[in-house]
Amino acid sequence: MEKEIIKRSLLSDAVIEAIQKQIMEGKLQPGDQLPSEKEMCELFSVGRSTLREAIKALTVVNLLDKRKNGTFVKKPPDLVAKDANFKLILKQVGHRELLEARKILEVKIAGLSAARATAEDLSLMESIVQRMEKNMAQNHYQEYIKEDVTFHQAIAASTNNTVLLNQIVTIRELLVDLHEKLITSSVIPRCHRHHCLILEAIRRGDVAAAEELMTAHLEDVEQAFNEEIIQCMERRGDLRKLPK
Repeated sequence: MEKEIIKRSLLSDAVIEAIQKQIMEGKLQPGDQLPSEKEMCELFSVGRSTLREAIKALTVVNLLDKRKNGTFVKKPPDLVAKDANFKLILKQVGHRELLEARKILEVKIAGLSAARATAEDLSLMESIVQRMEKNMAQNHYQEYIKEDVTFHQAIAASTNNTVLLNQIVTIRELLVDLHEKLITSSVIPRCHRHHCLILEAIRRGDVAAAEELMTAHLEDVEQAFNEEIIQCMERRGDLRKLPK
């Protein structure tokens, strides 16, 4: 396996692309065993968590086969997908895990926000929602997505629980990445409606409603994710079911 220089941005994507490239170029053949985890981290100059995410993604789409005695190339080069949507399919495991974590964290965060948000917290959330509405009206979707994530972060901040806030801050870039892939002009109005309803429930101090509305919002995002994955698979002509 050849050494690749990996840029610090989007490290797991870069590792995925580097391994995919070597498979496509025939440098890695079906049945070849990849170097050890330690060797690959040194080859790509990345950490273990980044490498494991890339290997996991490539395993899900049947390019690699992870066994007890190592990781092996599974698919011949001519079956490797080359289209621009391939990265989204490769990342689907990480995104599924992110969505699962969000439903565990953010539903209760919304409830705590309804119980604890101050007038200052509410004012901040309202100003964010207003900016989101402005960006939506002007078709500034990238800016809308950034404000979307900021809104969720503001809800976490209003719980007055630094552990919960730090969890949301930690996954902020993952959220932006996910939303950029899934939130389109057709989805944004639905998201915005959910945000407004969540804010209203928090303003009323209605814990149950805030949790229910956040659940509905996150389930809607998950549905959009599943639909996008299916569309990507159809564009590739690959109707295999991905694991849930």
